[in-house]
Amino acid sequence: MMVPRWWPLAVFAFTPPAAAAPSSTVLNNIRHEYQRLNNCGPVTALTVLGYYGTSVSQTQAAAALKDGSNDPQVTSLELAAYLGRFGLQSVIRYAGDVEVVRELVSRGLPVVVQQRLQSGSNVAHFRTVYGYSAGRFLVSDPLRGPNLSLTTAEFTELWRYYNGEYLVAFPPAKGGLVREAMGSDWNVTANWQHAKLHGEEDVKARPNDPFAWWGLGKANLRLGNIQAATANFDRAVQIGVPTQYYVYRQEAFEAWTQMGQHQKTLTWTQRGLRVDPVSKELLRFRNLAGQALDS
Repeated sequence: MMVPRWWPLAVFAFTPPAAAAPSSTVLNNIRHEYQRLNNCGPVTALTVLGYYGTSVSQTQAAAALKDGSNDPQVTSLELAAYLGRFGLQSVIRYAGDVEVVRELVSRGLPVVVQQRLQSGSNVAHFRTVYGYSAGRFLVSDPLRGPNLSLTTAEFTELWRYYNGEYLVAFPPAKGGLVREAMGSDWNVTANWQHAKLHGEEDVKARPNDPFAWWGLGKANLRLGNIQAATANFDRAVQIGVPTQYYVYRQEAFEAWTQMGQHQKTLTWTQRGLRVDPVSKELLRFRNLAGQALDS
């Protein structure tokens, strides 16, 4: 794989943590492969595993991660579970920012982010960050290529779609590096509290952004604030969440189910199933809602 000619070559694979992150870093041993249909998750798996010295094929990863060839959704939890089969631990967090990505990459840790495929798209997409320079990030993108360079503004805008969700996988011996880079966000509860504060700031700054309201709802849901979460999701839906979004994220259904608001779940799962008629997640919530309404 060729690194862009202009990219500063501070290249390494497993470097001990430095006192301060260097101004630019590019990691070696990043395996890229162009994805087949709906295979960004499997390709991301082989990219991360390849970095740590394990080779799997796209076909093998897809067979393990997907329910079928047309399954469009692989979650970060499913990806983490698959990587765990090969001895890697994973941390999934939210409200990520460019600073934590730089800190992790500077310690030799590639970062998987969930973002929009591209501006204006409603497709959720995994890409792996393996380098950065002043004002830019270098990513391996299963669709857009091995050396995709995004400005900080582009990177951040694409990331809003998924509320700054990121995954870092690592051998257990490198857990200290991850904790050091993540700071308080290493703790799950602290991270959800951070995500809640971040979400509150987002909805003030962008009150008509449904994804900002969704992110706040997810944080409130995970913190046990079910009534607040329900109100946040209702606001996101009122503003206008793309139907395709329900294929990727089902937190609103969790909140509505806990609040006994089963008709909302039934209505929106049925719409989501028009996009993906065999989604196991949507079918589960639709069936729960139907059973509750029939009882």
